[in-house]
Formats: sequence, C-alpha cells, structure tokens
Amino acid sequence: MSRKEKRLARVVALQAIYAYEVAGSSLEQSMGVIIDELGEGPSAEVKLYSDRLICLTIKYKESSDGLIADRLKNWEMKRVSLMDRLILRLGISEMLHEDSVPPKVSIVEGVEIAKLFSTDDSSRFVNGILDSVYNDSLKGLIKLEK
Repeated sequence: MSRKEKRLARVVALQAIYAYEVAGSSLEQSMGVIIDELGEGPSAEVKLYSDRLICLTIKYKESSDGLIADRLKNWEMKRVSLMDRLILRLGISEMLHEDSVPPKVSIVEGVEIAKLFSTDDSSRFVNGILDSVYNDSLKGLIKLEK
C-alpha cells in the first residue's frame, strides 16, 4: 500500500471512530457512509487497514487514554478535545501494536492528521504526546497489552 493509501486508511478510521464516539453510530455503518462519500471508493487494502486501525484503537482505548493522561502536565484529560484524543489513540495504537509501520511514521502521520482535523496548536500537542510514548516504549517503560 502506498503512503497516500495508508494516510487515507488512517483518515477513514479516524472519521469512523469520531462518528462512533459522537453519534453512537455503528462502526460498520460509519465506515460505509465515509467510503460512499469518497466517490470511487478506496481499495480493499485501504478498507482492511482502516478496519484494523479501528479495531486496535477500540481494543486499546483505555490503555491509550492512560498513556495520554500520564503525559499531561497541568492539564486534565477531560480538557483534551475529542479529536485530539482520537488522533492520539489511533497513533498510539498503531505505534505500539502494528508491527508493519515504523513508530516514527505513526508519529508523523498523527501530526499531519492533527493539522487537517484539529486546531493550530494540536499538531505540536500530538507530536509531544506521541513522541513521549515512543521514547518510553524504547526505554521499556510501557508494558504492552496483548
């Protein structure tokens, strides 16, 4: 899959998870609507990778939120925007649980997606949190769930 296709898969996953969180839509229904909106539609590989990212993000939601909360300085988790939390959950899940993607790529993609879908300050915030998680994972300070 190309970089462009992987980005599309991440964006589709993010949008489906957002719809699930905000509207309570089923993930399958959300994915269907998002894919229909794309016109010609993404390849089967893009759909599969989106689905994989959604599953990882949902499965590791609580542990990802814990990793995020541990890195907030003078800030509470409830003050982090929903979009930033979702981008961070997606990035952390991919970085820690998807072996086919180098962690640095997950960080860069999280930052770029934050630029597209969140505030001007979000890309720096996302970069700081994801980079901290990555560095702690290198030091063996993060115990991975299976």
